Amino acid sequence: MIKNTLFLLLFFVACTSDEESKRQVNSAYQGEWGGNFDGGNTGTIDFIVDKEGTINGILVFSSNNLSEEFQGYVAFDGKFDINSPNKYYFSGILNTSAPAKGKWKKLESSNSYISGNFTINKK
Repeated sequence: MIKNTLFLLLFFVACTSDEESKRQVNSAYQGEWGGNFDGGNTGTIDFIVDKEGTINGILVFSSNNLSEEFQGYVAFDGKFDINSPNKYYFSGILNTSAPAKGKWKKLESSNSYISGNFTINKK
């Protein structure tokens, strides 16, 4: 009985995963995006979404003009997550007809964050 239940659970999870993949063959969010972020740090954020929903981009910091590349993913419903090597984290929902607004944070130490807001538009 337990084996049958486990098999059915795995089957449904696999089907959901396949459905998500099929929806992302031609992401509605593909193209160039850009905007600004402010708060504990300020700068610009620019990225490209490919046809599978993969995000590749760059953060440029206003204070020192240094940049940092990042990667992420946007799901079929527009929800995206971006993580950079220096622990910047952006999360929100992309919208092709209005600005995406949200909050970002950066882990400074095990118990300390800096954070702020962002606005992103499709170019």
